[in-house]
Amino acid sequence: MMYSNDFVEKIVDRLMSGDMSIREFEKAIKVPRKTLSRWLKRKLAGQPARFKRATKMVWNKTVQPVLDKMKALLEEGLSTTLTWLKLGKRCLRTVQRYNIKWFPPAPKLKVKPKRYERKHALSLMHTDWAVKRIKGGVRCCFSFYEDDATRKLFALKAYSRATLANTLDNLAQAKRETRGFKAVLSDNGRVYMKNYDACLDGIKHIRTRIHNPKCNGKAEAVVKKVKKYLNKFEVRDLEHANELLSRYERKYNNTPHSSLKYRTPNQVFRNKQKNGAISAVT
Repeated sequence: MMYSNDFVEKIVDRLMSGDMSIREFEKAIKVPRKTLSRWLKRKLAGQPARFKRATKMVWNKTVQPVLDKMKALLEEGLSTTLTWLKLGKRCLRTVQRYNIKWFPPAPKLKVKPKRYERKHALSLMHTDWAVKRIKGGVRCCFSFYEDDATRKLFALKAYSRATLANTLDNLAQAKRETRGFKAVLSDNGRVYMKNYDACLDGIKHIRTRIHNPKCNGKAEAVVKKVKKYLNKFEVRDLEHANELLSRYERKYNNTPHSSLKYRTPNQVFRNKQKNGAISAVT
């Protein structure tokens, strides 16, 4: 609360005269006793009873010659750190602030992730690798193939490492179980490069945009569900992991999905086979 100098002086004079006690003044004028005691102590010490308030904010104004030199250095292409050193180590935050003010960065364009939606079964398969630590801290890598149109899971298998040989083995198993599919969607991992393309035998390979897992969101969702399932067990070794994954694959394919209007992937897959809505490579 703001008090005028005249008000403070009058209160202090009455306190020094002994007309009223500090407690009585507190009740009468609603000023805290600590404040009244502080005013009285200052007066008795020969100081002003009320000091002027200090400014809350001090602006750091940079003179114009320094600003001109700073702008010239930034126009030459120097970084903010080098400009700060050239100016004699003045405030680095000031250099950064003026750099953004004079040379604002171009706005980043948000690229909407592409969603892949297929109506025909086996027209597009999603694949991915994931790692899960099992008993003793051993790495358990698993891979799979999921049909885009029916959400049916194929070739869910665990390996010791995510190598090209294991990737091709998983691909061969998916081909056997599906009897061929039209296209496959994967990320830009090392195992999905040229040698992988050479073994596709006419299957179209689609890669997601770099550092954008949303493009392969269906596979990422499967990874989360598989890890959540494996967390319920103490996985002893890879053989035990494959037993659990085989059990989970059957459970997954016979569980109703909200995205399939609460039908199971097996039901949707069989219906598409009956209707001829299937795009397998034979």
